[in-house]
Amino acid sequence: MKKIITAAMLILLAGQVHAQPYNATIHGNFKLLPAGTWIYSQWYDVEHMSLGFDSVQNTVNGFTIPLQVEKGGGNQRVILLGKKGGGMCVFVDKGVIHLTSDDSTVDHVEISGSTFARDLNDFHHFINDHPLLASYDAVRAKNNAARRAKDSVSMRATEAQLYPADSLKKALSLKWIDGHLNSPISVYVMHSILEPLYGKLSVEEQEAVIKRLGPVAVNNQIARAMKYSIHTERLTGTGRIAPEFIQNDTLGKPVSLKSFRGKYVLLDFWASWCAPCRRENPNVVNAFNRYKEKGFTVLGVSLDQAGKKEAWLKAIHLDGLTWTHVSDLKYWNNAVAKIYDIKAVPANFLLGPDGTILAKNLRGDDLNKKLAELFQ
Repeated sequence: MKKIITAAMLILLAGQVHAQPYNATIHGNFKLLPAGTWIYSQWYDVEHMSLGFDSVQNTVNGFTIPLQVEKGGGNQRVILLGKKGGGMCVFVDKGVIHLTSDDSTVDHVEISGSTFARDLNDFHHFINDHPLLASYDAVRAKNNAARRAKDSVSMRATEAQLYPADSLKKALSLKWIDGHLNSPISVYVMHSILEPLYGKLSVEEQEAVIKRLGPVAVNNQIARAMKYSIHTERLTGTGRIAPEFIQNDTLGKPVSLKSFRGKYVLLDFWASWCAPCRRENPNVVNAFNRYKEKGFTVLGVSLDQAGKKEAWLKAIHLDGLTWTHVSDLKYWNNAVAKIYDIKAVPANFLLGPDGTILAKNLRGDDLNKKLAELFQ
């Protein structure tokens, strides 16, 4: 779960909310978490996650994270229990939020305190306490283990169990939202990567839900992020012409996307610091070498940071990425990443010779199958 959180990043939104800040506090008490454990946290939806985490140490009485939040600003906070511990997200609003657990993990956390914290706790119980979902977590764990082991038989068997459960979670989530149209938790559960509606709603479904929500529910950065994503999806959806951009390559020379017309292009968003990206790179290298003589190439867009150009260049060399690379070294504020609404890396777009977006986020066997289909 920590990998999902650290992989998952949101887009910088235009405009800032000018409001008087108010104080908020997150107090955690995980009974079996050792005193001295470092607790790391940062905002998940104000512009992007910042370059560093805030940190406090756990004590025998738990830990306290004091915050200053602008009303109507970003309200989603990531919390990690140690460098190797589990992670979770919470919606922060005025007042104190209590996180309590009888163990040292985030698996069974009770959330209380502020009104919307209680809403989030109520939502989790509404979903997780459903009798038909009692074995969901165990089946999901088996599916993840099967994926790591590349056990296709177990993968298919567990996916057959997960599909109806995921459909039920979606239906229950939408039902809960219908009963909480003036709670920001209704947008939070659609947009947070750890909640069951994340990635499960089409653009049209998201738009329909947002239109029904009351003013309190949408007066936050999360709702504005969703609206921006909906707008961007209409520009970068499958079948659309990929938005043009120009960015400098490793030598500081400008490269335009349009200059790749006539070829199939994998527009690949990655970063040297991104472990899942580095694990996926051999697969992209294999695809590039197999089809580069047939009219296929890769254009890498790096989300590396200012002052980290050497790390970017070293990763290109070590991973054998012998195609064109561009970056403005602005991390999550990379201008191209903002155009394409990149929330997490790795991410990619497969473009046709005329610039049409043919597919998104093809990884592993999916990338190879799609290219084999195109070049058959």
